[in-house]
Amino acid sequence: MEGIRTAMDRALIAVEQAKASMDTATKRISTGKKINAPADDPARWSASRQGRSIDGHLQAVNSGLESVAISIRGADKAMAAIEEHIDQMIETVKLFPPYPEGDNSEERIRMLRSFNGIRQLIDQLTIPAKDDLGQAIMSDPASNPEVPDSWPVIVNEQGDVKTIGRQEVHTGPTGLDIPEISEADITENGQIGGPLSQQKLDEIAANLENAKTVLRQRRDALGSDAAAIGRAKSSNEKAAAFYTSYAENLEAADVNETAAQVTSIQLKQSLALESLGSITSLRSELVALLK
Repeated sequence: MEGIRTAMDRALIAVEQAKASMDTATKRISTGKKINAPADDPARWSASRQGRSIDGHLQAVNSGLESVAISIRGADKAMAAIEEHIDQMIETVKLFPPYPEGDNSEERIRMLRSFNGIRQLIDQLTIPAKDDLGQAIMSDPASNPEVPDSWPVIVNEQGDVKTIGRQEVHTGPTGLDIPEISEADITENGQIGGPLSQQKLDEIAANLENAKTVLRQRRDALGSDAAAIGRAKSSNEKAAAFYTSYAENLEAADVNETAAQVTSIQLKQSLALESLGSITSLRSELVALLK
């Protein structure tokens, strides 16, 4: 009887093992993954978790890069608008008529107000709002001492840093250097109501053309930063895709292999149950004989 009990225990263990194996195979088929928990394969589980961790880190890095890219695109659009404003200022200077001495025409005042008003529009585009990197890049450090001169940005998995530098395009001396003008700045004698000085007007126009050159140079520099950010993002996307694929391949179940395993498990389960039935029947017969 002791031998029969031992055989029954073994048969029950075989049935439970077959059931556990069937549960695992069924889960692999339903999830499409060979590795669903550390117990399935500790080494592969660890490797797949590391791959997914790197993917997650790269996604976070790219999220930061995208935020910087958005700010740079905003700054670039602002610079394009500033160039249009400078063109308007040049046209305003060219339209100053040759007033006779002593003429305090309202039109002269209106044109001066137009020039200085456009200048204010440029500065408004470069006044940094809170947490606005795009405007901070273009801003005047003299007016915004709390704004840093550069911004370090992590660009890859290794933690390498790209530094985004300030590109000042405000109207101040360290920016585009476009001073506000008064009537005295455009007359021959430097007096209000004096005759216009064509030389002074030409100098103002030349200064505005120089401002356009400086603006384009700094816009190009910002474009180089944008290109570097774009390359880093693209590289990270490729690396993230590699690590994701790597993890998925480690985890992925071979459907044909798993299906074959299911057939084999079903056979083992059937044999274990048959064996358990035979042992139970034999035990019943022996008990009957012993009565």
